[in-house]
Amino acid sequence: MGRERQRLARGYFWYFATIGLFVPYWPPFLASRGLDPVAIGLVMGLFAAMRVVGPPAWAHWADVSGRRLGVLRIAALVSAILAASFHWLHSPWVIALALAAYSAAWNGVMSVYDAHVLDRLGAEQGRYGRLRLWGSVGFILFAVAGGPLLEQAGPDSLPWMLAIVIMVAWWSLRGLPEGTPPGEHPPARIGRPLRDRRVLAFLLAAFLMVASHGPYYTFFTLYLDAAGYSRTAIGLLWAWAVVAEIGVFLAAPMLLGRVPLRGLTVAALLATALRWSVLGHWPGVPALVFGAQALHLASFGLFHLCSVMIASQLFPGRLAARGQALHGAVGYGLGGVAGAVGGGWLWSEVSPGAAFIVAAWLAAAAAGIAAWGLRGLTDARPRVQNP
Repeated sequence: MGRERQRLARGYFWYFATIGLFVPYWPPFLASRGLDPVAIGLVMGLFAAMRVVGPPAWAHWADVSGRRLGVLRIAALVSAILAASFHWLHSPWVIALALAAYSAAWNGVMSVYDAHVLDRLGAEQGRYGRLRLWGSVGFILFAVAGGPLLEQAGPDSLPWMLAIVIMVAWWSLRGLPEGTPPGEHPPARIGRPLRDRRVLAFLLAAFLMVASHGPYYTFFTLYLDAAGYSRTAIGLLWAWAVVAEIGVFLAAPMLLGRVPLRGLTVAALLATALRWSVLGHWPGVPALVFGAQALHLASFGLFHLCSVMIASQLFPGRLAARGQALHGAVGYGLGGVAGAVGGGWLWSEVSPGAAFIVAAWLAAAAAGIAAWGLRGLTDARPRVQNP
């Protein structure tokens, strides 16, 4: 099982390596193709919106067929072909359509992969964080290395770099065993769990939580730049946040073994509210901004860890991949679009600080919803063996 865990960890490493290349460097690539800021915003909004469509479709196929790894290989292969195709695309409309297809394919991978990993871990699901942390490592390494590589090779090399890394991720799936064939109970219908109070509370909390990140992911660099931080300092603050999240993944077995999921989830949401409040009120105090970035371990790391575990409990068996995908579609899809659009409006019409203050209110509201709606999860904590 040790070697299998190493292979599962490699899957996370290579998947998030592509994210490390995409997030910092894709907007400059679009600019090199002649897209103005408005067009770039619309194209990236379409990319986020496709998270609502793509992941549920791939997850449905994976759950119904019972062959998750086969579906993952197909999605990865399609993604690699689409990534390479950007080398020849120049029309904004064609780029937008291709990026939408790429988003639908590559964003659909992670929900299916999470379901597969949790299935393989079985009673040791608390070890999920130890595997997932390698995704954070992959993100950091490729985000840092991508800049010098692209400076040498030019922005037109980015599609090839993405395609190559995706193919390495595809190769890492070889040799992994398929998961345990899911049984017929509960029935493979996603509608039944949606009548569960806990499911509705979980999805609403996820939506509000991700929406609260809108000002951060869209405007944080501009926010600090206006406050007088150097580009080097801003880059280090971004990197520090991702390093901090690794700590919570390392501590996952201990946390999940000792604290109820509901308590961990509420704590993550309250810490997020504190983070946005600090950034909204004191962006010019470096020590406070550094501390706020450390809270990324809760606002992303801990909440993501809890979300994957909660989805696994609420959507078991043949519903597993679709449950993970539904969480991603509602949270990172709908919540991501709402956060980016709403944050942009507050930024321009009220003030940058107001965008973060409203984000803090959203996270606090999500904490209240989770505290009330997730009752019942405390008796169904994942079983964790001591590391």
